[in-house]
Amino acid sequence: MSAEQKKINIAIVDDAKLMVEGWKEVFKNDPLIHLVGTALNKETFLKLCRENKEILDVLIMDKNIDGKTQFDDFTFIKEVRDEFPNQKIIIYTWDYYTGHIEYLRSIKVNGYLPNKIVAQKMPEAIKFVVGGMPYFPYDSRAKSADKGKYNKGKEFDIEFIKLVNSLSPGQNKVAALMAKDLLNPQIAEKLGVSVKAVENHVSKIYEKLHIFPDEEQARSKFNHYYGEYFRNR
Repeated sequence: MSAEQKKINIAIVDDAKLMVEGWKEVFKNDPLIHLVGTALNKETFLKLCRENKEILDVLIMDKNIDGKTQFDDFTFIKEVRDEFPNQKIIIYTWDYYTGHIEYLRSIKVNGYLPNKIVAQKMPEAIKFVVGGMPYFPYDSRAKSADKGKYNKGKEFDIEFIKLVNSLSPGQNKVAALMAKDLLNPQIAEKLGVSVKAVENHVSKIYEKLHIFPDEEQARSKFNHYYGEYFRNR
């Protein structure tokens, strides 16, 4: 490395300790990249970034932190983007959906490493984004992976993510069976609960998904907007 060449300063957050230790190994001997620090949760990461704001070049985040919902994930990424407008941001994830990529581009994330990322690709991504080039690898797998995932047959919709993630585990089970056109008595039999319990779940599902609870129109609207999503869960 020449005397004039400045090291790239990075910070990483991932709630899996094993991944964090792995990243430390990846960058331990990199002559161009300096790992300023790592964090295992959002709060520690923000503290790390704020304390080193003047020197940090790239902020690297696992998209799924702390086991929260998809909506929380994207909200946090947007908050980091807004607070640190001068730093490059790279997101990595096991997901592989162009809907995610489109949304991250729209909030000016600089790079995205999807689907079983190879650790060796991260240094490449870092050097790309620092050089002013976006890093969004893409191939045909994303096209099929996208179908019916977090959208309404249209473009990526973060409000949709917020709504579907508001359902409880029990409501998710009922919604999945509703999406397969089972009636309430059939759902009750399938889940081993009372019809009344199913009706209560259905009522809450409609409320959370902003569907007016008229039985015929409600089921039709549910299937139109959410059927494919819940069938694929």
